[in-house]
Amino acid sequence: MKIAVLGPGALGCLLAASLKEQGEEVVLLDYRPQRRELLQRRGITVHTLAGEVRVAPVPVALAAAGGAFDLVVVAVKAYQTEAAAGLLPRLLAPGALVLTVQNGLGNLEALAAAVGPERLLAGVVFAGATRPEEGRVVHAGAGPTVIGAPPGSQVTPARLAQVAQVFRRAGWECRIRDDIEVVLWEKLLVNVGINPLTALLRVPNGVLPAIPPAWELAVAAATEAAALARASGLALTVDPDTRLREVCAATAANLSSMLQDVLAGRPTEIAALNGQVVARAKTHGLPTPVNYCLTRLLEALEAAAPSRPSAEKDLVV
Repeated sequence: MKIAVLGPGALGCLLAASLKEQGEEVVLLDYRPQRRELLQRRGITVHTLAGEVRVAPVPVALAAAGGAFDLVVVAVKAYQTEAAAGLLPRLLAPGALVLTVQNGLGNLEALAAAVGPERLLAGVVFAGATRPEEGRVVHAGAGPTVIGAPPGSQVTPARLAQVAQVFRRAGWECRIRDDIEVVLWEKLLVNVGINPLTALLRVPNGVLPAIPPAWELAVAAATEAAALARASGLALTVDPDTRLREVCAATAANLSSMLQDVLAGRPTEIAALNGQVVARAKTHGLPTPVNYCLTRLLEALEAAAPSRPSAEKDLVV
């Protein structure tokens, strides 16, 4: 199986490196020529959970150049999904599959608009990873990867099992779920609770439960999202407080993806996370005051970045 990983962020680099180390035919796709050259020359450096440092010589190509891949794993930020979706038609071999492992809601709809829903798979990654610099990734927390065929997908169980085996050969604990929508929403609960608070407070995941005012807000945001999921007809089986504590413990040293974005001065995925909760709740008449407040705070934080004093650099971990 010829595999492309679209997006050289923390998760994309970690996945591409682990696939390459196990002999898979994998290419990491980027859209920046200079970064592509850098990654091609240096390889991907991985700091493993066991404390080892390894360099994987992953081939890196420009996404715009196209290709003929059997599986494209979309690992770009949610705000880049529409641009990535526009590249997909030139990247897919006949009968190819597209797997999104992105955070938030709305990604599947954008990908389906570009290539149709029938070839899509959805994935949720519960591992933690940080990217201190381009091409260097720290595996900061273990957790399963769950994949499945979302509504409208026509991917057969046999092909789904084939994709799961690719992940397992690369050392990823990969599970298959028929109710992948439920898993996506359960991950959303984690993201809307942990990501914005850790980004605002500049703390690793494991610190959050020890800050009572922040923890109260995190659980409240996740609880609002859980109510929305139930109103949307999804039977979630997790308790927001319990689930958030589990994830914070499992990824204690990890910097959330939103915190990494804030520290690097990049846009965040707040619109696809808490912002989606606010927007979708309106159609059900549900109040989401905490998610609304967190969304506006992160939007304000991004807008204020150009005016922030240079001393802010001292906060970078």
